[in-house]
Amino acid sequence: MTGGTGVDRERLVDEIVLLLPVLGRELGRPLPLEMEVLVKAGGAPEHAFPSDAHVSPGHIQVLIALAKGPCSVGHIAQTLGVSRPATTQLVDRLVEHGMIERRHDPADRRVVLVDYAPGMHEVAGRIMDIRRRQLNEALDGLTEEEAVAFFKGLKEITAALGRVPGEEN
Repeated sequence: MTGGTGVDRERLVDEIVLLLPVLGRELGRPLPLEMEVLVKAGGAPEHAFPSDAHVSPGHIQVLIALAKGPCSVGHIAQTLGVSRPATTQLVDRLVEHGMIERRHDPADRRVVLVDYAPGMHEVAGRIMDIRRRQLNEALDGLTEEEAVAFFKGLKEITAALGRVPGEEN
């Protein structure tokens, strides 16, 4: 027991270690509903992610990251907390499927930006809506104070483990 709270810290840490991969898998993997949105979305290319294509959590994360507007591969890599080569592979795959495009920055033609292909902004918006709904349902069992404490704790733990996605350290 530690801190007089009656909490067995070692057991708590063990439980967190077991739960974090589950949380990561559940939030990171494409949901069947998201796949349906990707494949059947109006404006999405018909060949986009055929049923036998491998769609990784990274592909979904790139689509979500672009919701803030066109950006460079380096910016996407920083946002996702992954290497530039890994991000380039994700972007290449999404370009192959006609979901995103590379364009020159009109302000500086030396800079290449990644953006949604026509019609994909709405698809990504629907994916974010699905994610928000899923997370809201999961948080429904918590009070507002508990939800805020969960977020704060998750952010602090993530920062202590190395990096908070979307923020510079």
